[in-house]
Amino acid sequence: MSLIIPGVRVDRRVHSHVLQEPLAAPRGGVMLHYDDSSDDDASLAWFQDPHCSNGYTWLVLDDGRVIELADPAYRTPHAGPCLMPRANSVFYGIAAATNGVVPATPVQVDAIIEVCTALFHYHGWTRSDVRQRIVGHDAQAIWTLEQTRLVGIPDGKARLLWGKLGRKVDPTGQRRDGRKILDVEDVRAGVRLQLLKDAVREVYHAA
Repeated sequence: MSLIIPGVRVDRRVHSHVLQEPLAAPRGGVMLHYDDSSDDDASLAWFQDPHCSNGYTWLVLDDGRVIELADPAYRTPHAGPCLMPRANSVFYGIAAATNGVVPATPVQVDAIIEVCTALFHYHGWTRSDVRQRIVGHDAQAIWTLEQTRLVGIPDGKARLLWGKLGRKVDPTGQRRDGRKILDVEDVRAGVRLQLLKDAVREVYHAA
């Protein structure tokens, strides 16, 4: 039976057993992404394609619907080599279904905040944990020999990149106007606010 996390309202589950493996480390946070798709239909089609080799725990569509791509009890190949060892296991992967040009919609961002807040409640993480536990892929993804060779960078130049950030640009993106596709700070602020509201509500009901 799949792990059901209270407060994570899933509209559809399309688990791919090929992309799910047992955790290699305890969960410690959430990594935010965009999936680089052209639209929701293309995004969903890709994650059901047998050639798909990446995956997230949850995919959030433009209208805020949450698609669970993997059982949250398992790791998915969403992070790759990162500053954090075993990042695929440590971080749940949440992706907005969009690309490096089109910013996430307000309802997408709200849904991502809701999922993150539910995870904080489930694990007992606090508001003071938000900065360290909610991260962007671009703030974690590092270059390795394997990664530079995959993109065709000669080893002589690549060795200057190994172990350094810059391998990914999601969820920030690279828009010329500087607008972020998915602003990690906005998500963090939303989670902090929701955790505070929940704490106040709990105190009120206990009084």
